[in-house]
Amino acid sequence: MLRKYALGFAVVACGFASSTMAATAAGQFNVGVTLTPKCEVFSGAGATGTLTTAISNLNLAYTSFQTTATTGTTSFQVRCTNSQSYSMALDNASLTDGATGLQYTLNLTSNSSHASAANTSISSATGNGLTGQMYYVHGTIPAAQDGTVTAGTANNTRTLTITY
Repeated sequence: MLRKYALGFAVVACGFASSTMAATAAGQFNVGVTLTPKCEVFSGAGATGTLTTAISNLNLAYTSFQTTATTGTTSFQVRCTNSQSYSMALDNASLTDGATGLQYTLNLTSNSSHASAANTSISSATGNGLTGQMYYVHGTIPAAQDGTVTAGTANNTRTLTITY
């Protein structure tokens, strides 16, 4: 009979030991989140895919003395952190190509319809997160120019700057 009480006492003692060892403690802490806003220029796959940061070339083919203007368009997208304000500017919009001697204008716009007026900037835009915002650069070579013979295609690198 002594063994039954000893075994019973051991079981009860284990039960008390378990309940007294199940204590918890809690603490609080702050999580600091810092966001660095960003803007990106891209063409290609889109805002959620692989970005191609090069803007597609704008090609303008002209024949000496033609009676109508030559036009062309390239497009690109900009994505900026949601609500981030930004502006864009081309380095120049009214140019004379040094190799061919042809004058041309560039028009930076959010409108896909071609416009031949020279416009170097978009002064106010607001980012909308992952979705890219579409922009266009329209190029125009006015009619009635003679030009200068060159070998191949004259390439003029232009720079688009986004300020945010």
